[in-house]
Amino acid sequence: MSRLNWHQAVLQNMIDAVIAVDRDQRIMLLNPAAERLLGHALQQILGQNFFETFTFATAESRAEIQNSLEMVLVTGEHAVIASQAPLTTKAGSPLQISGNISPIYEHPGRIMGALLVLYDPAAEMEQNLCSEDLLGFIEHAPIAVALFDNSMRYLAASRRWIDDYKLDCESLLGRSHYKVFPETPNHWRIAHQQGLSGATLRDEELFLRHDGSVKWDRWILMPWYESQNTIGGIIVLTEDITDRKHLEQENQDLLEQLVAAQKIESLGRLAGGIAHDFNNMLNVIQGHVGLALLDIDADHPIHQHLTEIRDAAERSTELTQQLLSFSSREEAEPRFIELNQSIEGMLRILKRLIAEEIDFVWEPETAGCIVKMDSSQIDQILANLCVNASDAISGIGTITLKTENRKFDHEFCKAHPEYLPGHFVMLSVSDTGPGIDPATQARIFEPFFTTKPQGKGTGLGLSTVAGIVKQNQGFVRVENQPGSGSTFQIFLPCRRDGKPIPHLEHATRAPVGTNEMILLIDDEPMLAKISREILLSLGYRVIIATSPRDAIQMMLDFKGTVDLLITDVVMPEMNGQELYHALQKLQPNLNVLYMSGYTLHIMAEQGITSEENSFLKKPFSRNELAVKVRQVLQQN
Repeated sequence: MSRLNWHQAVLQNMIDAVIAVDRDQRIMLLNPAAERLLGHALQQILGQNFFETFTFATAESRAEIQNSLEMVLVTGEHAVIASQAPLTTKAGSPLQISGNISPIYEHPGRIMGALLVLYDPAAEMEQNLCSEDLLGFIEHAPIAVALFDNSMRYLAASRRWIDDYKLDCESLLGRSHYKVFPETPNHWRIAHQQGLSGATLRDEELFLRHDGSVKWDRWILMPWYESQNTIGGIIVLTEDITDRKHLEQENQDLLEQLVAAQKIESLGRLAGGIAHDFNNMLNVIQGHVGLALLDIDADHPIHQHLTEIRDAAERSTELTQQLLSFSSREEAEPRFIELNQSIEGMLRILKRLIAEEIDFVWEPETAGCIVKMDSSQIDQILANLCVNASDAISGIGTITLKTENRKFDHEFCKAHPEYLPGHFVMLSVSDTGPGIDPATQARIFEPFFTTKPQGKGTGLGLSTVAGIVKQNQGFVRVENQPGSGSTFQIFLPCRRDGKPIPHLEHATRAPVGTNEMILLIDDEPMLAKISREILLSLGYRVIIATSPRDAIQMMLDFKGTVDLLITDVVMPEMNGQELYHALQKLQPNLNVLYMSGYTLHIMAEQGITSEENSFLKKPFSRNELAVKVRQVLQQN
């Protein structure tokens, strides 16, 4: 019910006669009690002068009330009609009235009229609390309301109050509230006493229903007065706001999800920027290692170290590519892989991720374990699960990495709904740590949930694992024995009909150039320098620039023909494609090879499509650069 409706309801149900007049003493409002008392209907006397409408038995009584009314309109002070002024009703019956006059303010400092509250003292019935009007109003009130005397006995209660609190209306009136509710909390007893002392209280509170459910109530408690200075009891109003509270909780949950999504989006942008810059540094490492391997015999002791550096850099390239895909939401590039071979290629890195005092056991499936997914996703799963397993072990322990082919039929899945039917490859990581308590296990896959100390974990590891597995139509199970460790089981669909792409060995001989001139632009000076050295080692002539502006100036200054432009795509001033079009105006037959550490999703925004043959992804090896340069030069 709106505030206006409440005001109307209160006015309509007041026992005392209420008359509102304006500053010219014209009648502007009558309530039903005034119409019954004086015998006039509002529509008959609206706008008429108060003292011309009602007849007073004596001139003295008329003058007394008129003087009081004028004083209220001028000064704003309240006035009391102390004597029982004789008034004649419309029907001609004599009436002795008492009451008071109060100012009505349009806004602070401006009086717009006065309110006369009149009553017939002879007609009062025990403070009128048992009048049919008041009882009717309370009984049919749209909210839960109860009226109590100063001993907290029920005088009246609305139907809503009786229904909400499951009470018997027949035996309620006259009973003490504390006998009706013998377990009334102490804070409510204190609130009742505060109300009986004149305080008005309001709050929101959680209540337990009889059926065991809970509800939220908003309540107001205030005193009612028998006379101007005597409190007769209290009135309590309650409203069920459970639905509103549930809505507020849903909104709070949505807000938290939005904040989490914004965190993930921000993390994605950060990861994308870091991965792009790291790719450039990896490219420098790979370039220098590739050149060093050319000068070292295969049987030299340093050759093996350089090979390890090269392989680790290539593995890191795959991981940074996954970060870039995460930041741009680009689809993964699944292919058939032999899981055991992929894991064995990662074992050296995994052993370095765990503590030295922890034994690492690898138990591969003897039969083939072929899955179809992005190989870098396997690396992510392994790294996250092994790091978590290592963190779970305090001191000496064992981590066991295992693969196994499994098949689940429909009957098994009916009895075990957490499984899916079909052929699967199970990848499991077990540890000998303390295990996971049930409360933690229920939340371990939630984004940003972590049990690690602040600064030691992001809470994204297991949620990333779960997301990758789901993306590849698999599922995850956790077997946990508190005190004896836990096992994470990753089930991925087995692709027995697929043929894994064999691992490509590094070519011993790269295609070389025939003294062609190359203009190379990269805004990372270290990468520009090592790329130049690689191209020189392949038999090309090279000039380099670190900005589009420098590249255009070099083209203007160069007197010969440039056979190939190799340019980064994302650069300040202009992107690679814009630079190529600008240089084409100087040399129309110029060939171009684009290179970038960003994903093809970002390249598409720059106008470079995945079908482009003239695109080289960073970081690249010496052989990859050699092959791509020859392809671009020979196609024209």
